[in-house]
Amino acid sequence: MNTMSQNSVGTVIIGGGIGGVALAYYLAELGEADILVVEGRELASGCTGGSLGGVRQQFSTPYEVELALRGRTFWQTFEQTFDYSCTYYQDGYLMLTGREEIFENLGRAADVQRAGGAPNVEMVAAADLTDIVPWLSTQGLVGGCWTPEDGRVNPTDGVYGLAAAARKLGVRFLQHTRVEKIEKSKGGWTLQTPEPVTARRVIVAGGLGSPDLMRPFGLDLPITPMMVHYGFTTPVISDQRLPMTIDLDTGFCVEREQDAAVVTILDSSLPDTYGVEDMLLEFAEAAAVRAPVFTEVGIRSTISAAADATGGDGHPFIGEFEPGLWTMTGFDGHGTMQGPAIAKFTANLIAGIADPFLDPAVFDPRREATATQEWLRAARR
Repeated sequence: MNTMSQNSVGTVIIGGGIGGVALAYYLAELGEADILVVEGRELASGCTGGSLGGVRQQFSTPYEVELALRGRTFWQTFEQTFDYSCTYYQDGYLMLTGREEIFENLGRAADVQRAGGAPNVEMVAAADLTDIVPWLSTQGLVGGCWTPEDGRVNPTDGVYGLAAAARKLGVRFLQHTRVEKIEKSKGGWTLQTPEPVTARRVIVAGGLGSPDLMRPFGLDLPITPMMVHYGFTTPVISDQRLPMTIDLDTGFCVEREQDAAVVTILDSSLPDTYGVEDMLLEFAEAAAVRAPVFTEVGIRSTISAAADATGGDGHPFIGEFEPGLWTMTGFDGHGTMQGPAIAKFTANLIAGIADPFLDPAVFDPRREATATQEWLRAARR
């Protein structure tokens, strides 16, 4: 929908990714009326659309584990809940390392996951890894952490399914409309768009665009783009298990894609000059050691996409910054797996419904978030 019947609404959500669309749905489900989602391009065209779609429980702090488990349940039950096609591929997650200290850290994170109710988290010694992935070379490895109930989805399908459910509850969507600025106005807020929109409540869920919108109010969100380059291969080991497999030492990453795979190098500190050809070269070098079968595949296509890398403690920024002005942003590349759970938590927070486990102060956008707490970013360390 690209036009509105009126330019004054109750709630505007800025951002049509998985988080913003899920938030619209959950607010409407709670009885909130007159909700408008404003998206600068098309739904799922930002970080959500460029996501690998991984869904994992492997985090290292109780709050992130809780969000991850809620997110995984959301995706596992999506088709039954929304009567919309969005397959959950339970391929599992395998984090690898050749460093004793990282292996010990993975073990401590596994203890946090178990304490949080996560099932089937296994620390696996190098000698036993090929029982899970026979194609793996264990040369130089100490071991890894294996979570077989984790998996992947197509996040774009999820956004479309949520949007359809939200529309049935009266939510409206305004696409191809960039919000240049948010300003205070009588009784609420005005969004500077080609045709200004006023609202009683505004929720900024714009991913990489969130810092520019919130900076005029004195909130400096540490959210920056992290480019990820993907290669889609020709068919490979289609008769074997291929979980999301990440070598935390080299950034080597592979994931199943039908009978083929998606390959990449995951690193949050790559220079701006690093491109897809650099990734393919580095991946080939890493694969020669870690999984030689991937040196024999062809690359059918490539894409490059930006994830939202979050600084500070690694938790998202959720809460009311000024009366009627909220943020729900800073997913640190975890929007697919955690976005729906974060959206439900935020909707409940707006409605005054207390969460039995999550403390809103942990996510307060005003907090001092300088020390890293959640370290288990799935990237080269």
